[in-house]
Amino acid sequence: MNVITNQETEENKSESPAVRPLDKRKRSALFVYCNSYKGNRQLNRYGDLGYTSRKAHYSLLYVNEEDVAETIKKLNELKFVKKIRHSHLQELNTNFSEAFAETNEEIKRQLDAALAKL
Repeated sequence: MNVITNQETEENKSESPAVRPLDKRKRSALFVYCNSYKGNRQLNRYGDLGYTSRKAHYSLLYVNEEDVAETIKKLNELKFVKKIRHSHLQELNTNFSEAFAETNEEIKRQLDAALAKL
């Protein structure tokens, strides 16, 4: 009995598919300003709704990077949409270790200058 199960497990191991790497899609945020709050539920059709502000009448919509232009055209055709703003977060430098090192160097220069005056 053990021999059969060992053979079966070895066969299953050889037939198991290889693990595929996780494909992380580039996402972009769109700020959609609306005339009223009622139409915000319709925005789920165009992307992932991240946040909705009732008071400020805007919603944060996440869309695949390659679909941004098409989605903006479709959203502009909706009656309740006032304007759409594209997030520029991808354009910013998010390497904070370099900024931290630059700040430390600047503080050291200021301290050295202050000590030199004394």
